[in-house]
Amino acid sequence: MASNDSLMQWSESQCADFGRAIQCTHHRLHETDLFSDESLTQLLDHYPRKLLQAFTMGTDSTKRGDWAPVEIGALSGAELLAAVKRGRLWLNILRVQDADMRLKDVLDRVYAQLANDCPHFKPLRYSGTLLISSPNAQVYYHVDGPPNLLWHIRGSKRIYVYPAEDRRLVPLTVMEDIFASVADEEMPFDLSFDDLAVVYDLKPGDVASWPHNSPHRVVNTDGLNVSLSTNHWTRESEHRKLVYVANRFFRRRVGFPMTSTREDGIWAKGKCLAYLVCRRLGFDKTKPSFEYEAKYRVDPNAPLGVAPLSEPARTSFAV
Repeated sequence: MASNDSLMQWSESQCADFGRAIQCTHHRLHETDLFSDESLTQLLDHYPRKLLQAFTMGTDSTKRGDWAPVEIGALSGAELLAAVKRGRLWLNILRVQDADMRLKDVLDRVYAQLANDCPHFKPLRYSGTLLISSPNAQVYYHVDGPPNLLWHIRGSKRIYVYPAEDRRLVPLTVMEDIFASVADEEMPFDLSFDDLAVVYDLKPGDVASWPHNSPHRVVNTDGLNVSLSTNHWTRESEHRKLVYVANRFFRRRVGFPMTSTREDGIWAKGKCLAYLVCRRLGFDKTKPSFEYEAKYRVDPNAPLGVAPLSEPARTSFAV
């Protein structure tokens, strides 16, 4: 199905399953020179610091409290990359398409092909986060608000993807807070959840995708890891978000016992319309934001790439 200049290599059945099933397919982003050390260093040197997130973490997948924000300061791109290579760091370069026109072209091309090859897929918009992470770093069990994919480019990592909309795995109230942007994406995890997971060992050229709101976690297994995480928004995903935030508002603010997450039918439509009216009238006081407290700073000379700050610093990462 893919042409010679295509950045994706998907079969007809894989295109039909996109967004409907957990699957690992293939791409060609790793064949470009956009993700070499030189290119990454240049990107980090010129990237707005307010859109660059850094985290460190522990080794136990059940201890999500070890996930900690790290202050970047005025380090150069070369220093940041050196710290990631030797340490235990995870960099999120948010909205990377706004900082590099070549990466914008990559996103435009892959989403144009997705929309062309997957007739059921009609994105309203999309965005990319470039992930640069240390060998053996991990991202804890979490669920994203918008639908997303993981395009792997350098190194190797293992990804665990869990069934979507299973309330044993993702409590209803947690999903509501994520959609309302008042809580981060990480949540409690039990190793027994792995019995339900689909597991892929990703190599350069692999792309993992899954149904909307499937929980997942990632463990790097070898080398400096570079991946592109892309989010997209569709009419369906925006409607789902509206259902959840409407339930949250009417149950928590008004006292109506709304818990149904059914997305079709007159009741769902009426509930969402009523919520939109309430929001326009200013009755929903929810403020979509949350802060982190950084206790570490990036240090390329430290064993784990980070050193403690003399005083904790509160920071609001862009989302």
